[in-house]
Amino acid sequence: MQPHRSRYWLNANPGDPKAFKLEVNQVCHLYQKAEELKLQSVHVVSTDEMTGIQALERAYPTQEMELGKVEYQEFEYIRHGALSLIASWSVAEGLVVNASVKGDPKNKMSRRVLS
Repeated sequence: MQPHRSRYWLNANPGDPKAFKLEVNQVCHLYQKAEELKLQSVHVVSTDEMTGIQALERAYPTQEMELGKVEYQEFEYIRHGALSLIASWSVAEGLVVNASVKGDPKNKMSRRVLS
């Protein structure tokens, strides 16, 4: 047993389970046929948003691993605010086709993500 490990899961509770199952099947079918559809100039694109990504920086550099010693990472960090990432990717190609970051434009971490 490893009591320190855990995973989250979401129990879907749709209002109409039959309609929900139909929609899930339609989306899965599109994903499965994405490569065939691309040959017909139909592009299947998936978009997702990650909000509240913390832009953190270690207060001191990490001490690299040495023979017989583990790597040491500084516990303290410097906060640079939070970011929101919105990305769209081509299902057939597995590539990001568009991405944007919302955050403070003066924030050096958001500039780093955008570059």
